[in-house]
Parts: sequence; structure tokens; C-alpha cells
Amino acid sequence: MSQRAAIYCRISEDRTGAGLGVERQREDCERLAERLGVAVVATYTDNDVSAYSGRTRAGYVALLDAMRAGDVDVVLSWHEDRLHRSPRELEDYIDACEPRAVVTHFAQAGQLDLSSASGRMTARIRGAVSRQESEHKSERIRRAQLQAAQAGKWLGGAPPFGWRVQADGSATLNRAEAREVRKASEAILAGASLGSIVADLNRRGVTTSTGRPWNYTSLRQVLERPRNAGLSMLRGEVVGKSTWPAIVSESTWRGVCAVLRDPSRKRSTSNRVRHLLAGIATCGAEGCGLPLKSASVTTSRPGTYRTVYRCPATGPGHVARDADALEAHVVGVLLGVLSKPENAPALAGEDAATSPEALRLEAVALRAQMGEAADMYAETKITGAQLAKINARLQERLDDAEAAMARTARGSALAWFAGRDPVKVWKSLSIDRKRDVVREVMTVRVLPSGRRGKVYDPDLVRIEPRGQQ
Repeated sequence: MSQRAAIYCRISEDRTGAGLGVERQREDCERLAERLGVAVVATYTDNDVSAYSGRTRAGYVALLDAMRAGDVDVVLSWHEDRLHRSPRELEDYIDACEPRAVVTHFAQAGQLDLSSASGRMTARIRGAVSRQESEHKSERIRRAQLQAAQAGKWLGGAPPFGWRVQADGSATLNRAEAREVRKASEAILAGASLGSIVADLNRRGVTTSTGRPWNYTSLRQVLERPRNAGLSMLRGEVVGKSTWPAIVSESTWRGVCAVLRDPSRKRSTSNRVRHLLAGIATCGAEGCGLPLKSASVTTSRPGTYRTVYRCPATGPGHVARDADALEAHVVGVLLGVLSKPENAPALAGEDAATSPEALRLEAVALRAQMGEAADMYAETKITGAQLAKINARLQERLDDAEAAMARTARGSALAWFAGRDPVKVWKSLSIDRKRDVVREVMTVRVLPSGRRGKVYDPDLVRIEPRGQQ
């Protein structure tokens, strides 16, 4: 009776998705089976899966299970690095082979003898060499990617919205798309919601670079790209200046990122924000502090409703207030603050001390210093500890400069009121912009009343300037 053989095939990267590399390995292994006189009873494949990456290989796991179950006498593979490139995996393979003396043959590397101590030692040495080769290759790739990113080169991927990529990796602006990125960035800084911008883009028939309609995720990803500001990024970090033309200034880009990532300015995924204080006013009950939500409740007149702001805590909640009365109270206090002459300097932005260009140049200089420190470490001129210390200090200064850039780009929602009638300006603003003004000027806490009744009591509302507790 012929020995039962299992074929295992794997390639790390299948660029076409056709599985041609796996198919060629299988054909070579089948010819090997004919020469050895064994019967192929199963073929296991892992297409486009790296053994070095650590990802689970379903075909390889199934092969080990068959070996442990006694269903396989011989394993055939194209080369030993197709089976495993990790010493840990090799030990598991040896454990599966030993109890039943499973023999391994390679189409390109002969027989793997695991039945003797010397054979297992040889296999372990060869496995360690393969592992070192994989790690060295990975290091070369990572270094090449870092150098390319620091030089501002394109690392590949889907064509980005806003540019036209040339064959040599350079790019020119797609003026129509770049204009949409600038327009959306300016709208975010002016207080617009992602939802309203998505709706506008889709209404006008503007599609993503892949021809799809926009959604919140795709728009946010486009607006948060460092390349918009002429910066290169690698694995989530800005690593240098891009060779591609910028669409917006760095301060504008950082301002947009600050808005989109600020939890206190979180936008609803709906593009129909209707209530001024929803998510802004909070419950003043002791130990609560949850943002109030808007809700419709029935009135004494059948078929009619009114809006209230209600604490969302489990059960009946701690507070509920008539929305019209609470909004009228808050807006009255707000317009009173904006009308005071002593607040004019803040409205005009006269406290800005540093220009966006100066901040940008400072950030460029700090990144250059970090790059120089990395080169010194690579040339063994400084130790790892020294590099970490230098980077920590420079990163702290860089964080401050980037935060300042974000603040200058975001500006102040109050700038809309500078030198103008607050009441007229307020009436002209969209609901998104009104909410921004409230957020910037004050905090609103609604206290529980402890009594029933529909009469609005302003003493149960705590309105404090932003920054006070």
C-alpha cells in the first residue's frame, strides 16, 4: 500500500489574486509524489499569507491536524520556507511529525530528516537562518518605506482625492477636487457638521476618488490626511514634508483635525441638527453630569407635542425642562455677555500672539532636528537612551507648536460678532454655528427641581463662563 502524502503550498503575496504561484508549487509537488511513489490524499494551501507575519494560516493548521490524526505519512512542499519561517512553528511541526514518523520532502530542497537528533538540529539551524532572513528583509522594507516617506514620495495605494498621480510617483493638483477639500476644510472650521458637507457633496454629484458617494467616514479620512498640508505620514505619524503640492495650509489642516477629534465638539451623524442645547447642556444632579437629550412629549391638547431637554440616565432621569424656555434663557444670557464692551478684544481676536507661518516654520525646524537625531542614532553617534531623551524634549515642543497652529486655524466662533450687533449676528447663524458659540462661551447645567409643575425656574439653571467649574 502506498504511503499517504499531503501537499502544502503557500505564497506570501499574490498581487494578481489568481493563485498562480500556489498552482505552480502544487504541480511541482505532484511530480515529486510520482517520483517518490506516494499517493496524494490531500492538498492544503494558504494563498497570500506570510509565515513571518504571525497571521493564522488555515491550510497549515489543517495539515497539522491531519498529521496528528494519523491521516498523513508524508508531507510534500515546494521548499522548507513555504512550511514555516518561525522557530516556534518548526517546534510544533516536529511535535506533529515525531509520534508517527511523518517524513517531509521538498521539491527544491530534498528530504527533511526529523527522525534523528542531528536531523532535527539541522532543521532548527536552517529554520533560524530563514527567520533571520525574514527579519532582515522586513527591516530593509521598513527602512526603505521610512526613507521614501521622509522624502515625501508616494508609497502606493488608491488614488487620493485632490491630486493626479503621475507614473513616477509625483503628483499635480486636481483643481476641482482640491477645491472641494479646501471648501470642506473651511466649512468645518466655520462650524459646519460633517453630515451637512456629506449631504452637499452628494447632492451636487461629487464622488470620491473611487466613484462612490460620500459618507462620514470617507469625508473624515480625506480631511484628516497630513498630505493635504504637504506632509508625509508613515504608520500614523508625520515624518516629513511631502513633495506633493499642498491643498491647505498646515495650520488649517491641524485646525480641522482638532475640530473633528475634539469630544466636546462631537458632531451628530445626522445632518439635521435641530436643537440648540442637545448634547451641550448637562444634568446637574449630583454624580450625574450626562449631556441632556431632546425629546418630544405629549401636551394636554390631544395630538400636540412639545420638546423637552431630558437627562438620559436609566429610569425617569434626573431632570426635564421645556426646550423653548431653557433656550430662551440661555440665549438671553449669551447675548448679554456678547454685548458687553469689555469683551470686544476677545471677539476681535486681539490676543493672538503668534502667526501661523511662524508656528509652521517652528514645526518644520523641530521635525528636522528629530530627523537629524535619528540619523545620528543610525550612525551610532548617540545611544538609544540619548535618542529617546532628545525626541521627548523635541516632541513636547512640537506638540505645543502644532496645538497652537490648530488654535489659530480654528479661530474663535466669537469672531463673527466682532464690531457687529450680537442680536442680528445670532439670528443670521446656522444651528451648527450657534451651538459652537454656546460651547465656546459657557457651560449650562440644569438642576433637579424636587417638585412638579410646568413653571420654568431660572434659578435651577447654572450658566457659567467656559473654563469655570
